[in-house]
Amino acid sequence: MKLIARLVLCASLLLAFSAPALPQKKRKTACPVPPPSPFKHTGQIATSFDKSANGMRTTLEHPRAFNAAGAAIYLSASFTHQDPRRPAAPSLELTFIAVSPAQKFREAHDLVLLCDGAQRSFAGATSYQTRGGSGSTLEAAKVQLSYDDVLAVTRARKVSARLGGAEFELTHNHLEALRELASLMAPSPSRWRTTE
Repeated sequence: MKLIARLVLCASLLLAFSAPALPQKKRKTACPVPPPSPFKHTGQIATSFDKSANGMRTTLEHPRAFNAAGAAIYLSASFTHQDPRRPAAPSLELTFIAVSPAQKFREAHDLVLLCDGAQRSFAGATSYQTRGGSGSTLEAAKVQLSYDDVLAVTRARKVSARLGGAEFELTHNHLEALRELASLMAPSPSRWRTTE
């Protein structure tokens, strides 16, 4: 067979076998779509890698401000995922952020949470951070809550907080967001089951 005839034959065979492969459908991804959340809120929950903790961190940021006189106060919370094969007590970092020159969280005493009218005492002091900006100041008050404290807060019907001169009540929307975050803190053991 001549060289040109061989090249034409190879090209026609290549074209014949590659044509059915072109209109293939895209394959489905290996990650299934999670079911819709039973918690109804407007908070934004995201998970990302935290270099300082050397692990995955889930963070809640809520866009709605609390009704506090003279300041807009926002809620943020986060936790680092724990491997249940290595026992460690899970904890949640609860943060209240004020955007106002009037608030003085640093001069305030520790954060007080009232769950259904009863004051909830928790171990751990409140830490403060202040950042100046263009005409306004961001002040953050952070407290570390144990899993039992988180459950007490999320099981309450009415939760209010007091920090210095600011007193505000967590709305149902805020509590629902915290409830979803608490459900992610302690996933069912079946999620960690490994086959050997």
